[in-house]
Amino acid sequence: MKSCLLIGVNHLGTLIAKKMMESGYEVMAVDNDEERINMIQSYVTDALIGDSTNEEFLKSLGVKEYDLCFVTIASDFQYALMTIFLLKELGAGRVIGRANGEIQEKLLFRSGADEVIYPEKLAAEWAAARYGCTDE
Repeated sequence: MKSCLLIGVNHLGTLIAKKMMESGYEVMAVDNDEERINMIQSYVTDALIGDSTNEEFLKSLGVKEYDLCFVTIASDFQYALMTIFLLKELGAGRVIGRANGEIQEKLLFRSGADEVIYPEKLAAEWAAARYGCTDE
Protein backbone atom coordinates (compact mmCIF):
# COMPACT_ATOMS: atom_id res chain seq x y z
CA MET A 1 0.00 0.00 0.00
CA LYS A 2 1.23 3.49 -0.77
CA SER A 3 1.93 5.86 2.08
CA CYS A 4 1.92 9.59 2.61
CA LEU A 5 3.43 11.79 5.29
CA LEU A 6 1.48 15.01 5.84
CA ILE A 7 3.16 17.74 7.87
CA GLY A 8 0.93 20.68 8.72
CA VAL A 9 -2.66 19.99 9.70
CA ASN A 10 -4.58 22.99 8.43
CA HIS A 11 -7.48 23.29 5.99
CA LEU A 12 -5.39 22.33 2.94
CA GLY A 13 -3.63 19.55 4.83
CA THR A 14 -6.93 18.07 6.00
CA LEU A 15 -8.37 18.11 2.48
CA ILE A 16 -5.24 16.43 1.11
CA ALA A 17 -5.33 13.80 3.87
CA LYS A 18 -8.97 12.96 3.12
CA LYS A 19 -8.32 12.66 -0.63
CA MET A 20 -5.20 10.56 -0.13
CA MET A 21 -7.10 8.18 2.18
CA GLU A 22 -9.92 7.93 -0.39
CA SER A 23 -7.28 7.03 -2.98
CA GLY A 24 -6.04 4.14 -0.85
CA TYR A 25 -2.99 5.72 0.79
CA GLU A 26 -1.99 5.23 4.38
CA VAL A 27 -1.60 8.75 5.79
CA MET A 28 0.56 9.81 8.74
CA ALA A 29 -0.30 13.35 9.87
CA VAL A 30 2.11 15.49 11.92
CA ASP A 31 1.57 18.85 13.55
CA ASN A 32 2.90 20.61 16.63
CA ASP A 33 -0.64 21.48 17.77
CA GLU A 34 -2.42 18.81 19.81
CA GLU A 35 -5.86 20.20 18.99
CA ARG A 36 -5.22 19.89 15.24
CA ILE A 37 -3.95 16.34 15.66
CA ASN A 38 -7.07 15.42 17.63
CA MET A 39 -9.26 16.88 14.87
CA ILE A 40 -7.63 14.93 12.02
CA GLN A 41 -7.26 11.53 13.70
CA SER A 42 -10.49 10.15 12.23
CA TYR A 43 -9.32 11.00 8.69
CA VAL A 44 -5.83 9.45 8.75
CA THR A 45 -4.09 6.18 9.49
CA ASP A 46 -2.05 7.72 12.31
CA ALA A 47 -1.26 11.15 13.71
CA LEU A 48 1.54 12.50 15.89
CA ILE A 49 2.30 15.72 17.72
CA GLY A 50 5.83 16.79 16.88
CA ASP A 51 8.27 19.43 15.70
CA SER A 52 9.07 18.88 12.03
CA THR A 53 12.14 21.12 12.31
CA ASN A 54 13.67 18.63 14.74
CA GLU A 55 15.90 16.30 12.75
CA GLU A 56 15.69 13.49 15.31
CA PHE A 57 11.90 13.62 15.28
CA LEU A 58 11.84 13.40 11.47
CA LYS A 59 14.31 10.51 11.54
CA SER A 60 12.00 8.66 13.93
CA LEU A 61 9.22 8.90 11.33
CA GLY A 62 11.29 7.00 8.74
CA VAL A 63 10.76 9.63 6.06
CA LYS A 64 12.49 7.52 3.38
CA GLU A 65 9.67 4.98 3.60
CA TYR A 66 6.89 7.33 2.45
CA ASP A 67 5.89 7.54 -1.20
CA LEU A 68 4.91 11.19 -0.78
CA CYS A 69 5.64 13.88 1.79
CA PHE A 70 3.36 16.92 1.87
CA VAL A 71 4.41 20.01 3.82
CA THR A 72 1.33 22.22 4.03
CA ILE A 73 2.51 24.50 6.84
CA ALA A 74 1.10 27.97 6.12
CA SER A 75 1.48 29.91 9.37
CA ASP A 76 5.30 29.97 9.53
CA PHE A 77 7.14 29.91 6.22
CA GLN A 78 10.57 29.48 7.82
CA TYR A 79 9.27 26.39 9.61
CA ALA A 80 8.01 24.98 6.29
CA LEU A 81 11.30 25.78 4.55
CA MET A 82 13.34 24.07 7.27
CA THR A 83 11.04 21.04 7.22
CA ILE A 84 11.40 20.57 3.46
CA PHE A 85 15.16 20.97 3.65
CA LEU A 86 15.42 18.37 6.44
CA LEU A 87 13.12 15.92 4.67
CA LYS A 88 15.34 16.00 1.59
CA GLU A 89 18.52 15.78 3.72
CA LEU A 90 17.09 12.66 5.38
CA GLY A 91 16.39 11.02 2.02
CA ALA A 92 12.67 11.61 1.55
CA GLY A 93 11.69 10.79 -2.00
CA ARG A 94 8.98 13.07 -3.35
CA VAL A 95 8.39 16.21 -1.27
CA ILE A 96 5.55 18.59 -2.07
CA GLY A 97 5.45 21.99 -0.37
CA ARG A 98 2.85 24.73 -0.04
CA ALA A 99 3.55 28.31 -1.08
CA ASN A 100 1.57 31.48 -0.45
CA GLY A 101 3.36 33.54 -3.08
CA GLU A 102 5.81 33.42 -5.97
CA ILE A 103 8.90 34.11 -3.86
CA GLN A 104 7.91 31.35 -1.44
CA GLU A 105 7.41 29.02 -4.40
CA LYS A 106 10.94 29.72 -5.65
CA LEU A 107 12.46 29.31 -2.18
CA LEU A 108 10.70 25.98 -1.62
CA PHE A 109 12.07 24.64 -4.90
CA ARG A 110 15.56 25.83 -3.96
CA SER A 111 15.34 24.15 -0.56
CA GLY A 112 14.59 20.80 -2.20
CA ALA A 113 10.84 20.59 -2.86
CA ASP A 114 10.08 18.39 -5.84
CA GLU A 115 6.75 20.11 -6.41
CA VAL A 116 4.99 23.13 -4.95
CA ILE A 117 1.29 23.71 -4.42
CA TYR A 118 0.39 27.39 -4.62
CA PRO A 119 -3.38 27.29 -3.93
CA GLU A 120 -4.23 30.82 -5.11
CA LYS A 121 -2.29 30.36 -8.35
CA LEU A 122 -3.97 27.01 -9.01
CA ALA A 123 -7.39 28.54 -8.33
CA ALA A 124 -6.66 31.46 -10.69
CA GLU A 125 -5.53 29.10 -13.46
CA TRP A 126 -8.65 26.98 -12.97
CA ALA A 127 -10.95 30.04 -13.00
CA ALA A 128 -9.28 31.48 -16.11
CA ALA A 129 -9.55 28.15 -17.92
CA ARG A 130 -13.14 27.65 -16.87
CA TYR A 131 -14.52 31.14 -17.26
CA GLY A 132 -12.15 33.30 -19.24
CA CYS A 133 -10.29 31.27 -21.83
CA THR A 134 -12.69 29.72 -24.28
CA ASP A 135 -12.20 28.55 -27.82
CA GLU A 136 -15.52 30.01 -28.96
